[in-house]
Amino acid sequence: MRSVQNVVLIAVMLGLGATVLADDREGEPRKPRPRSIVAEFRKVDGTKIILVVRGDSGEREFDCEYDSSTKFLAETDKDVKVKIRGEGGIEREVTKPETKTIALKDLVSGQRVAVTLLVGDEKTTPKCLEIRVLRPRPSREREGK
Repeated sequence: MRSVQNVVLIAVMLGLGATVLADDREGEPRKPRPRSIVAEFRKVDGTKIILVVRGDSGEREFDCEYDSSTKFLAETDKDVKVKIRGEGGIEREVTKPETKTIALKDLVSGQRVAVTLLVGDEKTTPKCLEIRVLRPRPSREREGK
């Protein structure tokens, strides 16, 4: 019985310590973290790129800021075999689409893009690191029949 009390006491102390640490960091801005999304490119508005994200809750507009360090890429029809290191240090070969560098003016409204961005807190606009135009989806043979 005594050991159970000790375990409960330790758990309570750890919980109180975690809440104190969380309160200390509450006023600090969050460190930006990378995030990737697939969206539809809509338009460019000044230094912001407007994207449309579709999900279970419907469509919503999403914007991110770009600058001279943002990479603009497009997938080509060719595939490239690349070796990657997986879990346990095992190397394997995967097939990825070949990409080429494009300019911002080459983006067309309605294209599917994969966007890598840095997301900070809710007050700041995310920063675009890379925008990659995806290949068109292959058509399904039985669709519409």
